[in-house]
Amino acid sequence: MSRERFYVTTPIYYVNDAPHIGHAYCTVVADVLAGYHRMLGIPTWFQTGTDEHGQKAQLAAEARGISPQQLCDEYSQVFRDLDRRLEIRYDDFIRTTEERHKSVVTKVLAALWAKGEIYKKDYEGFYCTRCERFWSDTEVAAHGGNCPDFPELHGKVPRLAEPNYFFRMSKWADELKRRIESGEFEILPEKRKNEVLGYIRGGVEDLCISRAKSRLSWGVTLPFDADFVCYVWLDALFNYETAVGYLSEPVRHAKWWPADLHVVGKDILTTHAVYWPTFLLAVGEPLPRRLLAHGWLLDAEGLKLSKTKKAGGESVAVPPLARTPAIDEMLSVLGVDVTRWALATAMKYGDDARFDWDLVISRVNAELANGFGNSVNRVLRMAQQSSGGRLAARRPGNEREQGLQRAAEAAIAAVRAVPDTLDVLAVTIAVRAAVDAVSQYLDEERPWKTAKDPANLPRVAEVLSWCVETLRVAGLALTPVMPAKAASLRASFGVAGLFDFERESQFGFLAMGTQLGEPPNLFPRVDPKSIPDAAASG
Repeated sequence: MSRERFYVTTPIYYVNDAPHIGHAYCTVVADVLAGYHRMLGIPTWFQTGTDEHGQKAQLAAEARGISPQQLCDEYSQVFRDLDRRLEIRYDDFIRTTEERHKSVVTKVLAALWAKGEIYKKDYEGFYCTRCERFWSDTEVAAHGGNCPDFPELHGKVPRLAEPNYFFRMSKWADELKRRIESGEFEILPEKRKNEVLGYIRGGVEDLCISRAKSRLSWGVTLPFDADFVCYVWLDALFNYETAVGYLSEPVRHAKWWPADLHVVGKDILTTHAVYWPTFLLAVGEPLPRRLLAHGWLLDAEGLKLSKTKKAGGESVAVPPLARTPAIDEMLSVLGVDVTRWALATAMKYGDDARFDWDLVISRVNAELANGFGNSVNRVLRMAQQSSGGRLAARRPGNEREQGLQRAAEAAIAAVRAVPDTLDVLAVTIAVRAAVDAVSQYLDEERPWKTAKDPANLPRVAEVLSWCVETLRVAGLALTPVMPAKAASLRASFGVAGLFDFERESQFGFLAMGTQLGEPPNLFPRVDPKSIPDAAASG
């Protein structure tokens, strides 16, 4: 992929309820990817935000007895607050109720209408309010009359008959298929690409892009018919272009569009991999370069971790005060950086993964507390005892010591590969391998035993020097995942001044005689008894 710049987005999150761990996961993944690109010196723009129009927001506001705008203001702030607590470094937070966005949507609708890409016809079919989506008879029948996406959660789908406006999505299906197969529009992982191609081969129908104001008033009014508002997905998806100056700032738009990466959950794959690119094709805009559709975080019973669920399609009243209990508890127990690490490394992209407190505690204690943290503490403590914390010179290493250097360099190689692979897990696996190599090296050299003879202290110092450099480089590789912990490590290893990845990523960067710091309490063990019973809900 091009390394000239990197524009990455999360989905814009819907505001009819508080954010849950799935939202936090997706945002952290995008933030970490943005962080790796910035660390590599690649100009980066990272955007997130909230999706605020549509029937769900209107119904949630009515249930609360407040206006839709009041509800949007309240819940959009909750998402902003979550980003702040997770130390998310976005460049723009867009809201679809902003004038800059509504103006773009109105102009897009007018252009599509003028081109003949939108037409009006009477429509009768099944409509799921909670999905805000029409479904075909075949799709609903295949699920016993229930919502095809969430049959148990959303329940029976009512049938509606009304005039509506349709976008000629079927017109662009073959061109979209060609772009996907050629890799011009890359869908990751491969199995999600195959799902989308299967969907297209099954026949793409034209898409209803309006809702009658008699049923839904909370939306962008169609510029060619004031009795209708725009379907929330056409409205929402253009946020990705609005945010970089589409139809308002041509120079900035030319700099950042097309997007390099959309990060989304697999449940909104079709809207992002079929609806969105066909809208773009119709208005003559370049398609995004890559779409990464991640899986779901599951609880111990294999159920999706999500907001409060109620079976049967019944509405769930939104509480007056939005809270994010599971995320609150994670931040309280683990702290920001370890929470970010737990989320960023929770699963291989595209797969679902179990995510509950038992698993999180096990991983934190094994990989961070007993692994990385313990190795750093052992090495720095012995360095203080054997050489006053001064870094010793290293002679050309033996095979084991060269192995340490190779392990550290493999972690940096994984970092440099992120723009192409998007594989943060590969970085963390390489870091763990480097830490394990240090642990094994220490067990073989046993410097704590060798140091009992003062004549051996020069060799002890040399052994610890190899360990310090390996652990320093490993910590550097995790900087975008755990910025504060990485900064603490950097200081403990005696690195000062402005951060310079290119220089600091070189094995041997630390000069002989560098004063090392005291062992930090980097990753305290987590006591399972400290976890509240309700912490893993949400």
